[in-house]
Amino acid sequence: MIDNHVHIGQYKETYYDPFEILDIVMSAGMEGMSFSSTSSCIDDIQYSEIEKEITIFLSQISYNTEIIRPFLWYIPDYINQNIKIEEFFTGIPYKGIKIHPYAQSWDLNNIRHIETLHSLFDYAGRNTKPVLIHTGNSGIDNADRFELFINEYRSTKCILAHCRPLDITINLLNKYDNAYCDISFTSKTNIQKIISSGLKNKIILGSDFPITHYYGNNYSNSGENSLISLKNQYAVDIAGWNIEEI
Repeated sequence: MIDNHVHIGQYKETYYDPFEILDIVMSAGMEGMSFSSTSSCIDDIQYSEIEKEITIFLSQISYNTEIIRPFLWYIPDYINQNIKIEEFFTGIPYKGIKIHPYAQSWDLNNIRHIETLHSLFDYAGRNTKPVLIHTGNSGIDNADRFELFINEYRSTKCILAHCRPLDITINLLNKYDNAYCDISFTSKTNIQKIISSGLKNKIILGSDFPITHYYGNNYSNSGENSLISLKNQYAVDIAGWNIEEI
């Protein structure tokens, strides 16, 4: 069993050490993890810094890229850094691509953004690499925000992280053979609705750890005494997967 949605790196004021995250995930019984770096959200971040962070991490662990799987978190700022899509994959053995329309502003009226998205989805399809898409309820990150690309690139496996909004997610899962969902930050009730819709085979396991820890400890109303450790948070995250049913 692999956790297909894990993060390392800087998230707001907290740095999540990749070695600690890996130890917690593997100690919980996972066979591996797919991860991307939240350091990608730092203002004016240069790709070279992300590449260095991930390269150092991978160089100091014993890993198989089928088990410890880095994902390229592609941000619009990279367009101006003049890096061709293929060049990202020469230094690090990325196993997939992530895009986040809430954390980064993807402008579908901007020709350079549109061309880049076409390049990303096309490259992913030709090289058998999934595209992980953050979804939410804000409007700018609804599950159908990138439906144009899901539809056009039918050979590209597109994973809708978080399943939001649920009704749109279920519609897309039914509509497109290449659309899947990961259940990170998804309630047991909504997971059951996806299963009841006959879409059990479209579910991919993911936790969004340790972002769950950040929000649990920084936005809880329970007080300082209720702060949860990283290890305990991960136990909570994977307990919500309803493995018996999935």
